[in-house]
Amino acid sequence: MKKYNIFRKWYIYILLLCFLSCSKEEDETDNDPIKYIELGNAIKVGVKLNINTPFSNKYYDDFIHPCVRYIKEGFAGHQWWLVATPYYNYDNKLENPILLCGDSNPDGTPPNKWTFVKLIEDTPSKGYNSDPCLFYNNGKLWIFWRENWTPFCTNNGSIRATVGVYTLDAKSFSEKRIFAKEISATIDSEMCPIVINHNGETKLYATYYQFEPERKNLGLTIWKLTNKIETGVFSIEQRIQPLKTNIDFWHFDIFEFQNVYYCVYTSEEASQIILGRSSDGINFKFFKTPLISEKISKKKYFYKPTAMVLNGEFYLWYPCMESGAVKTSKLWMSHAPFDKLIKALESKGMIE
Repeated sequence: MKKYNIFRKWYIYILLLCFLSCSKEEDETDNDPIKYIELGNAIKVGVKLNINTPFSNKYYDDFIHPCVRYIKEGFAGHQWWLVATPYYNYDNKLENPILLCGDSNPDGTPPNKWTFVKLIEDTPSKGYNSDPCLFYNNGKLWIFWRENWTPFCTNNGSIRATVGVYTLDAKSFSEKRIFAKEISATIDSEMCPIVINHNGETKLYATYYQFEPERKNLGLTIWKLTNKIETGVFSIEQRIQPLKTNIDFWHFDIFEFQNVYYCVYTSEEASQIILGRSSDGINFKFFKTPLISEKISKKKYFYKPTAMVLNGEFYLWYPCMESGAVKTSKLWMSHAPFDKLIKALESKGMIE
C-alpha cells in the first residue's frame, strides 16, 4: 500500500508537470501567429466583449457591423469609440446604429467593457438602416450609416443613401443629412461605407455590388468630398475593378499604419476574415490565409470586421454568433503582434 501511495503521488506529480508544460506552450502560441498559422488561421479567437444597452428587450445586446476608432487625444472624455448595429434573429428592422465608448484597460490595451452612449437612429416606418462607421475630424465625431428604402431616402430621391450626423460632445447631435445617394435598386455603389483620411483628403470607400441578374462584387468605389465635410457631399472619384480575392468581397474596414493601407473584409456568408494591404490605398492585394475562419476557430458569422494597429499590436474586432435557436451575435476582440502577423501571412503567400 505504501509503494502504491508513493507511485500514485509521483503519477499525479508527473501529470501536473505535463499539464503545466502544455499550458505554458499554449500560452506562448496563443499570441504567436507564426506558430498558429500552421493550423490554417493567422490569429486566434480572443475575448468576448462586455456590451449592454438599455434596450435589451428589443435588441438583446446583439451586435454586428462594428466600427472601432481610437482617438489618441480623447473625445468627450474617452479615447475609444464604437458604433455597431443589432441584427437579432436576422431582423433588418433592428439594424439601427448604436454609439458606444470605452476606456483603455490598465495595461493600455483596448477596452473589454463598452458603455452605451446613444441610439443614433431608430427603426424607420419603412425600410431599414445598416452599415455604420465612425470618422473623427477636427474635434467632431461623425457617425455615418446607410438607409435603405426609408421615407428619408424617398423624400430625397434615392433608393439607398449614406447619411450622417456629427457631435462635439457625445450629448447633442446635428441633424442627419445625405452624403451619398444610390438610385439603382439592382446595383449598390456605396455599400458598407468607410470614411477615412487618404493622403490628407477625406474619402469614402464602399463596396460596389450587383444584386441582379446575379449577385456579384464589382469592386470598390472611392468617393471624394465636393466641399468641406460640414457642407459637402461625396461624389464617385473612381471605381476599382473586382478585387482578386478567394471569397466574395462584401463588408470591410480600412486602416492606415506606417503609410500603408490595410483592409480587413468578409464575404456575405461571413465565414472568414481576410487581410489585405496597399501602398497607395487603391490597389489592394490580399493574403491567402484567413485571419480567422469558421473551420479552424469553430466560431461563425463574422459579419463585418474592424481593425487597427496600436503600439505595434494588431487588434481585430468582429461578431461571433452565439449558440442557440435564436440567432444572436456578440462582439469579440483578438490581437497579435503586427510584425509577426504579417510575417506569418507572408509565409503562406498572397492571392495573385
